[in-house]
Order: sequence, then structure tokens, then C-alpha cells
Amino acid sequence: MSETARERVLGAVCEVLYVDEAEFVDGDATDLRDLGLDSVRFVLLMNRLGIQKGSALQRRLADTLSVADWARELEAQHEHA
Repeated sequence: MSETARERVLGAVCEVLYVDEAEFVDGDATDLRDLGLDSVRFVLLMNRLGIQKGSALQRRLADTLSVADWARELEAQHEHA
């Protein structure tokens, strides 16, 4: 069974930000900045998720900072690949 986009994003976020899913006060809609996301950790997350620096996908993810939005973007990217 393959890992879903949500599982990938959630795992990366929890690992890089040193948080547990229980800390997501608004569930998958929680703003990742509220969990400690900053520019350095954003770059670490992009690396962890295999997203190229300067790509259109990276720019879209920078505009939408939640697990739900990132999972949606990754799923859409996968469908168009």
C-alpha cells in the first residue's frame, strides 16, 4: 500500500517541526506557522518532500501553509505527472 500525500506531508511536518499530530489545533487546516514553520524549516520540508527549489509547486506551497493544502497540491501534481 502506497503512502498518501497527506501521510507524506504530515510525516514530514511532524519530523521537521518536532510536533505531534495532537498539536494541530485546527486539524489538517492548522497554519503551519503556528507550529513553528519558518523559512529555514520550509526549505527543510521542501527537501524532505522532494520538491525542487524555485519550482511552481514550491511557490504554491509557500502560499498555502497547511497539511490539507499541501496534500491537495501534491495530489494534483501527481495527477498531472
